[in-house]
Amino acid sequence: MRKDLSLYIHIPFCVQKCVYCDFLSFSDSTFTDKVRYVDALCQEMRLYAPFADRYLVRTVYIGGGTPSILDEA
Repeated sequence: MRKDLSLYIHIPFCVQKCVYCDFLSFSDSTFTDKVRYVDALCQEMRLYAPFADRYLVRTVYIGGGTPSILDEA
């Protein structure tokens, strides 16, 4: 029997840093920074792939900064 799992994926990029925000986020990131971060996230997901059959992902929350600042690629 698989365990339920909820995932949170942090995207630390913003158009501007809000004064009230406590999340780790950056407003001066380059395209290269974003590509490297997404590549690292994908690499980490691949590392966890051997354990994926133990879980049933119920929820995926993407948050942090402004996730829509990333392009669809």
